[in-house]
Amino acid sequence: MARNRKGALKSLLLGILTAALITIAAMLLTSVALVYLRFSDRLLTLINQLVKLASIVLGVCVALPRGGERGLANGVAIALFYMASGYALYVLLGGGRFSASGMLGEMMLGAAAGAVCANLRPRARRAKAA
Repeated sequence: MARNRKGALKSLLLGILTAALITIAAMLLTSVALVYLRFSDRLLTLINQLVKLASIVLGVCVALPRGGERGLANGVAIALFYMASGYALYVLLGGGRFSASGMLGEMMLGAAAGAVCANLRPRARRAKAA
C-alpha cells in the first residue's frame, strides 16, 4: 500500500514539476517576444491562459499513463495544485489583490484541463506480424 502511495506521489510531483517548467520556458519566450513585438493587454492575457492550459495538459500527460487508474482524480489534483500555487505567487508578487471568484475561476479552468489527458483511452496495441 505504501508503495502505491509513493508511486502516486511521485507521479503527482512529476506532473506539477513538468507543468511549472513548461510555464517558465513559455513565459521566457513570451517575454522575449514582448520586447520585439507589441502585444496588447488582451493578447497577453490570452497567451497567459493558453500557456497555463498547455502546461497543465502536458504535465498531466507526462505524469499519468493513458487509461490508468484514478486518472481523473490525479489529473485534477495536479491542475488544482498548479493553479492554486500560481495564483498565490501572482498575488504575493504584487500582481493584484486576492479575489475568491478569480481564484475559483482559475481552479475550475485548471481542473477541466487536468481531466482532459487523464481520461484518454489507452493506445491500442499493434497486432504482431505473423
